[in-house]
Amino acid sequence: MAKIDLSNISHSYNPNDLNPVYALNPFSMTWENGNRYAILGPSGCGKTTMLNIVSGLVRPSAGRILFDDKDVTDLKTEDRNIAQVFQFPVIYNTMTVYENLAFPLKCRDFSKSKTDERVNSVAETLNLNSFLNSPARKLTADQKQLISLGRGLVREDVAAVLMDEPLTVIDPDLKFRLRRNLKEINEQYKTTLVYVTHDQNEAMTFADNIIVMSEGEVVQTGSPKELFERPNTTFVGYFIGSPAMNLLESEASSNNSVKINNTFIKTHTDLSNLKNKKY
Repeated sequence: MAKIDLSNISHSYNPNDLNPVYALNPFSMTWENGNRYAILGPSGCGKTTMLNIVSGLVRPSAGRILFDDKDVTDLKTEDRNIAQVFQFPVIYNTMTVYENLAFPLKCRDFSKSKTDERVNSVAETLNLNSFLNSPARKLTADQKQLISLGRGLVREDVAAVLMDEPLTVIDPDLKFRLRRNLKEINEQYKTTLVYVTHDQNEAMTFADNIIVMSEGEVVQTGSPKELFERPNTTFVGYFIGSPAMNLLESEASSNNSVKINNTFIKTHTDLSNLKNKKY
């Protein structure tokens, strides 16, 4: 597990053009060791780019990435000690379920007893116990994705587990239980979990901290309660909550009142510094 610092990160896929388009505009943030984070936003907002920069699949156009204050910006993915779960299943079809789950441990020369312990623990969490000796290729798409998820969780020593919409192909009835299990794993092993999703319900029920993105910008970060009750922008107000927040044009007026549709409404908040401003 590690504290991850993203320092002045930005990225363009055409940096040498005269007018490069940025998939990620400059931002800085810290992911604390052992916490649960969700990166939330609509398709194309830069969520996966951010995740791939952390994992090392993409090198940022500018900025630095630090794991426990060590600069890993130029390190390859395999040298960053992270686990990544992709949107669609990535498994070894020639192996059994057990062999798939054990593979990350086998590559690192874990003992047979430790491997058995971790594989059985993860298999129980993901309801894969009865399939351990089955060929992975014979499982359904959602079961194969559970194997991918299990391979990401089987190691306790990773700096972070990065998940890119990992429950897309999972049966809807199973999603809630899996999110709960991920939270239990986080609380038990203090593994840093980062979860990319476009579904605000998934983000709100999983994460301690949510990073809301729009068009390459990090528009707000905070707990589910903070984002729901105090959105910083109209985008966050619309995006968080169901139904979306109602927004009305208003104008701060004298005597701590707000003018809405030519009606003055008294407030309990000091608006003296906002007089004559429209929203």
